[in-house]
Amino acid sequence: MIRCLIVDDEPYARKLLEEFIQKLPELTLVGAAADALSARSILSKQKVDVLFLDIQMPDLTGIDFLKSTTHRPLVIFTTAFAEYALEGFELDAVDYLLKPFDFNRFLKAVNKITERLPSGENRIEKDKTAERDFLFVKDGYKLVKVDLKSVLYIKGSREYVTFVSENSKVMSLLSLKDLEEDLPSDFVRIHHSFIVRINAIQSVTKEEVTIGGESLPIGATYKKRFLERIERN
Repeated sequence: MIRCLIVDDEPYARKLLEEFIQKLPELTLVGAAADALSARSILSKQKVDVLFLDIQMPDLTGIDFLKSTTHRPLVIFTTAFAEYALEGFELDAVDYLLKPFDFNRFLKAVNKITERLPSGENRIEKDKTAERDFLFVKDGYKLVKVDLKSVLYIKGSREYVTFVSENSKVMSLLSLKDLEEDLPSDFVRIHHSFIVRINAIQSVTKEEVTIGGESLPIGATYKKRFLERIERN
């Protein structure tokens, strides 16, 4: 079990991290502090393996707090300011989560933590037990929750992706390739521009997929793997 402590002065950030931690059985939350001084008190009473540590906080910054800590847990910095990344890594931070981040990025950071622990038994692999039914993605200046069970397909266009559901579309600045690695097993890529949810497919031919009343092309590069997936289902 990996014992986690959240240190962040933003209530929304603490709540989001709490939700993410609760979704992984390998993690347990021992506390959440709104400032570095409260975190110091928790550390004096609780064994902590991982700090999810904000940088910009009142009274004492996360970096100054970490420098003052004698017995340091492993640290993942969480901040909205990219300019602190270098100093964070100089303090041997395991990872640096730039706000706003989603569950998939959080999961990658946690996997880095497990690689640094004495035993590799806690490593969280991307399998059916780790799959999630939603994502938080950045849409403009806000985070939008995307219900993956309602998504029909995902379209990639340069540096953007669009999640297409029956009654909505959400566009976000993401790489389709990176996104593909983090989607549940119900999703499969059929084209360099399209990922579809298998359970939403209405019909399949050798050249295209019909989904949500729309016809999407099957790319030659992805055809063999896609048809094999369809046959298994």
